[in-house]
Amino acid sequence: MTLVFCMLIAANFLPVYAVDLNAELSSKGRSEKPKFRFVETAFVDYHNGGKLREMLYNKNVTISFQANSTNPSVQDLITSLNTNLLEEKSLVKVTDMLVDYRASITGGDSSATIDYSLTLIPTITNYIMTKEANDLTVIDAAWMGLSFSGPAVIKTEKYGDLDINKPSNFLQNVMPDFYSQIAGTQAEKILNYSLINSSSIVTQPISNWQHAFDPAYIITETSPWGYHGDKIPITTYTIGESSIGIPQNPTVHTVDFTLDKKYRVQTIQHASSATIQIDGHAELEILGGKLAFTTMPQPSVGESCPLGCLQVQVIYAMAGFAAALAVGIFIWSNKKMKQALRKREEGPTRPIEYETRRHWADRFDGNQNEYDKKKIRRSAI
Repeated sequence: MTLVFCMLIAANFLPVYAVDLNAELSSKGRSEKPKFRFVETAFVDYHNGGKLREMLYNKNVTISFQANSTNPSVQDLITSLNTNLLEEKSLVKVTDMLVDYRASITGGDSSATIDYSLTLIPTITNYIMTKEANDLTVIDAAWMGLSFSGPAVIKTEKYGDLDINKPSNFLQNVMPDFYSQIAGTQAEKILNYSLINSSSIVTQPISNWQHAFDPAYIITETSPWGYHGDKIPITTYTIGESSIGIPQNPTVHTVDFTLDKKYRVQTIQHASSATIQIDGHAELEILGGKLAFTTMPQPSVGESCPLGCLQVQVIYAMAGFAAALAVGIFIWSNKKMKQALRKREEGPTRPIEYETRRHWADRFDGNQNEYDKKKIRRSAI
């Protein structure tokens, strides 16, 4: 019986989820299609050789597919996500969904790389919580934590049934011999963490969100918010890897285990990120213990921009000032250089000095002082 020994390297061996979210929300309550992208990379280190290397070396397998709500298994996933939203006391309902899945394994000489990419594009409705008489609209933001911990089995014609929520299921399908070796180990555990989990976005403090305001968005780009030919204000909220002054680190889980040789499995997820665009002067708040956006067509009295935001015009003005300053410095430097050249051309001619060509080793022969005296001669020209 093979002895299996596992050692946890991660200090806090708990799943921390990563997602890239992009969404546009309309104060008119139009159906929207946010994009959730879940990405994970796993490495299998077998630099000591062994049977895992024999199984994985030079392997190159990729599976990919798309599915929508015409697939009954996608409808089952939609039902599960709606149940999760209700449990989170969100009013949002998913009515349709596109699933884009891709997974691959590539075996090298000393390690193998396993890449997972799962993109969910749900169609959401009912995200408007209230609309006040003063045109203040409250938008539900709890849906940004869209999550599902159970199996999400999608039926495909080419690959059969695939659980897109568990990275390990890909290995079960394409590398069953390898998977049987790690089954029951901590390596299997970290490969079983659910991909569909964006809870890390809604658990971030509001202070971590950056936002910018554009009071006159480009006319041709206003159609997603239900406007046609109008200049409308747009507020953009961002969080994640591009946030200024807020460090974001990837989530890494590492496990060492022994079969016939010592092996290591490591999974890496990039830091979660999100970009949310809302028409109007929007602010992110905590209402009833949940995240929500409030937005108005015009700023409240005495406030031309939501607190803490940067207007796009201000950003453009700063960039323009920096460019003008750079041009000014260039012109000044060019002028000073021309003045220096003019003085040199108009000044008295100095004797031309040149160095007698000698072999480099000559300086080590004879008297060094004598060599220095002969080194420079002056021309009367």
